[in-house]
Amino acid sequence: MLTFLKYLIQLVLSPVNGWKDLAERDPDPEEMLHKGLFPLLGVSAATEFLSVLYGSDSLLKVVSTAVTDFGAYFIAVFIARLVLGMSLTKLCDDEPDMRRCYSFINASTGLMVLFQIIDNCLPWNLMLLKFLPLYAVLVISKATDYMGIRKSDDMRFLGIAAGLIVVVPLCIYYFIYLLIQ
Repeated sequence: MLTFLKYLIQLVLSPVNGWKDLAERDPDPEEMLHKGLFPLLGVSAATEFLSVLYGSDSLLKVVSTAVTDFGAYFIAVFIARLVLGMSLTKLCDDEPDMRRCYSFINASTGLMVLFQIIDNCLPWNLMLLKFLPLYAVLVISKATDYMGIRKSDDMRFLGIAAGLIVVVPLCIYYFIYLLIQ
């Protein structure tokens, strides 16, 4: 998990160099998923319980929020794998590298989860933190070389990828949250 966190910090600090480093190291996407993203999802769900310590929420509400938090990103990873896997053939010059595609999804979703952890750890609700997913869109936009996307299809890739990585988990989260409430 520490290696996965290192990749995420590199992407936050310097997105272009972070994607280059991922390309050079070429980590196994399944290992990133099982030893990086899933444990990070667990940490995110666990940090939801901090609101009980801060006295802002009841235990029942926190449990439902933690399950919703974990479930939304878990489901979104597999939706992104399916849709992006089908879309890449239209956006790449060559045959798309599915290994890189899955690593991209894991790292990008990991950024969103990391931003959720930061939001969960703070005892107050900062409006600035609600805009962190926009930074994830910026990081996603710098991945076009890593993914081998044609220059003419940069914006289409950004729209698809940002929709899958940023919008879908948030929609799932709020939909489940509304069902539970």
